[in-house]
Amino acid sequence: MKPEGPLVEVVVTQVAGSAPTAVGDSLYLGASGWRGSVGGGAIEEALKTRAVTCREQGIGAVVEFSLNSEHDQCCGGRVAAIICPIPPVAEPWLQQDLPRLYGWDHRERPRLMGAWWQGRWHPAAADHIPDPAVPEWPAGLRVAQSGTYFWKRAAIRHPLWLFGAGHVSAAIAAFACRLGYDVSVFDTRLEWNNAERFPPGATRHIAAMPPAEDTSPPPSALVMTHSHGLDFAITTALLARPIDYLGVIGSRTKAALFRKRLRDHGYGDKELAKLHMPMGFPGLGKKPYEVAVAVLAELLQRRQGGMS
Repeated sequence: MKPEGPLVEVVVTQVAGSAPTAVGDSLYLGASGWRGSVGGGAIEEALKTRAVTCREQGIGAVVEFSLNSEHDQCCGGRVAAIICPIPPVAEPWLQQDLPRLYGWDHRERPRLMGAWWQGRWHPAAADHIPDPAVPEWPAGLRVAQSGTYFWKRAAIRHPLWLFGAGHVSAAIAAFACRLGYDVSVFDTRLEWNNAERFPPGATRHIAAMPPAEDTSPPPSALVMTHSHGLDFAITTALLARPIDYLGVIGSRTKAALFRKRLRDHGYGDKELAKLHMPMGFPGLGKKPYEVAVAVLAELLQRRQGGMS
């Protein structure tokens, strides 16, 4: 459905109990139709319907949704959301998922007040931005004397380094770019490391390793080159760097050999505890997309705090 009037956005501001959505999830009706998601199913359809009504009336709203039998749901949770008319000039803020500020009080309905862009308020932001400087607020609701505000931070992109541009790497990249990972691929082979094999969201580096002075946040790193010797060299180099997760593809035999060689090179239990080899959950298959699912399932579990 394409809008025939002002643009409109739905933003989840509170979640209590079990619900298929999270604070900060959003969707909007833009020039090309609906984009984003607030959990799907009955809750999303109900909020879309209310949003269309608000758009037709040119107003915003604060709404609550109970996931009970009244709405053919049994999760038992409650969701609060705001519905905001969006000026067309602000649609790029939503497309780029810039950090955004919304505000309302008992007299005024919710409105998009501004977006944080390149270290400052976007030039097209509304004139009234409350103090203190909201980019330092934690994501979520804040109640101040001047009203209620919701600070929506941009989605966190988790860095993921893929060493090797083979079939498994391409399969992992295809999923990972959609799962909130900032994917970088390292491989010197142009015939493998090219735009035809990797999604547009992946950054390709025609190099075996990132520069030593790289200061990005600790990434997850997956080693899966065409050479066991190169795998070992990259693994030893990564063990000397801050890495959140270090996975190496291979059989149990290869894993045992690597661990023995690492011990021979002076690495102890502390360093070897960082190594996940074979990487991913076991027993899910050996085809590229099967391996991709096994590895990304483990990374997602870690990201959600399910394991150390």
